[in-house]
Amino acid sequence: MSCQPSRLLQRCAVVCSAAGLLLLAVPSSATSLGELPKQVTRTLERFDLQPGGLSVRVESVDTGEVILDFQSDIRRNPASTMKLVTTYAALSTLNPGYVWHTDVILDGELVDGVLQGDLQIRGGGDPYLVQETLWQMLSELRRRGLQKIDGDLVFDKSLFAVPDNDPAAFDSEPLRAYNVGPDALLTNFKVIQFWFEPAENGRDVKISQSPRLPNLTIDNALTVKPGRCRGYQRGIRIDAQPKGDTVRFSGEFPAGCKRYAMGRTLLTHDQYTFGLFKSVWQQLGGDITGGFRQAVTDKEADVFLRWQSRPFGEIIRLINKHSNNVMTRQVFLTLGLERFEAPATVEKARAAIIRWADEQGLLLDGLAIDNGSGLSREARMTPRAMTELLRDAWRSPFMPEFIASLSLVGIDGTFRRRHKRDSLKGRAHLKTGRLDDVTAMAGYVMSENGRRYIVAVMHNDRNVHRGAGEAVQDAVLRWVYRYKSDEPLLSATPTNVVPAEAGGSQ
Repeated sequence: MSCQPSRLLQRCAVVCSAAGLLLLAVPSSATSLGELPKQVTRTLERFDLQPGGLSVRVESVDTGEVILDFQSDIRRNPASTMKLVTTYAALSTLNPGYVWHTDVILDGELVDGVLQGDLQIRGGGDPYLVQETLWQMLSELRRRGLQKIDGDLVFDKSLFAVPDNDPAAFDSEPLRAYNVGPDALLTNFKVIQFWFEPAENGRDVKISQSPRLPNLTIDNALTVKPGRCRGYQRGIRIDAQPKGDTVRFSGEFPAGCKRYAMGRTLLTHDQYTFGLFKSVWQQLGGDITGGFRQAVTDKEADVFLRWQSRPFGEIIRLINKHSNNVMTRQVFLTLGLERFEAPATVEKARAAIIRWADEQGLLLDGLAIDNGSGLSREARMTPRAMTELLRDAWRSPFMPEFIASLSLVGIDGTFRRRHKRDSLKGRAHLKTGRLDDVTAMAGYVMSENGRRYIVAVMHNDRNVHRGAGEAVQDAVLRWVYRYKSDEPLLSATPTNVVPAEAGGSQ
């Protein structure tokens, strides 16, 4: 669909900056306004936390009855629970069968298996063009007769118009995988997995990597020291220059570490894609003589191979269960692309979310969404708005796909290690969120008597990400699981409200 987004963009800017906007009043069925369950209050006291930084809302899926509403109109930083907004909007507008396409174009003659010219790759924004998928894609090129590329790889990334991502801007951790920015030709999340283990001589450290990239050189200056396997990054220091092609590992690695794994992002998107392409291509018996560059391809050129992604119904599970930031940002930009004309921009994506909410009749006033993933200091949402969204998702034709994308408590995703040995195991589908000084949780819980409840918890307070936030969440979950309509609540007066601007690394 093509339309002019300017009015929506202006409206989105107003909505995103309206710090004082609140949602509708609590319905008369809410009997717990301004109160917290005893076990939640006791948990706050145990960690020396005031209730002012906490917001909770719980309501029945079947009846809509609000059984707990505590400060649910306060705009909080929702961390990664913001992914629920992006993914549900995408599920509603793109549908579960939506796919992305990556086009391969021959810019030259193919003679006896040799391309006498450049191989052009037009990025389509695929969120999951991983190493295994690229292997399948390049195998298909080989099957179609391409053996050697006597030229360059040309990357067309014009579908996305996004500013250069500064991976250090969020928390000064530019090599962390969660800080990878979106790209129209994103491959393998731009992550390299390294493994470290003591060498047989007891002095040196062996380093292996996946994928093996021919354009990345490792300078190994690590040595082994006696001791247990502990310490930040197990004593490993990483030195890598932006846009460089060499990484230096130094420091002292504990002998007690039999094997230690670390995933990092060291190259630009183009460097990484070229290195991964060349590595896989050579393993398949192919050859390439040139390098890589960017250019806009001819839209009318014949497409030699159109590669199709996994459907969004599968992609959404990978995003929400594992809280993948860059995949979410790819989907976010796709929303803007499909609602308005190319190229995709962050502004168009925000406008697409606002229009979608209007069409759904969702009351998301006060929503502030920037990159769609929740990896943000500025993102804001209220628990009331979150429960409204989750209620709408429950009534959606695509409800099974949405709920199946959430972490199943004690079984998989980001909740797999929690409640593995108690009665809550398998009885809740939830999305988690965590930044420095921020924790959040949202989803669906089945009580012990078989009733389902929508739960939204947002907690912005100093150091809540260091265990206290999860303890508070667990107290809420246990209360909902055992909820009886006549169970007394303990009044709690909000004090010491901490600004939601606090943040950190996810």
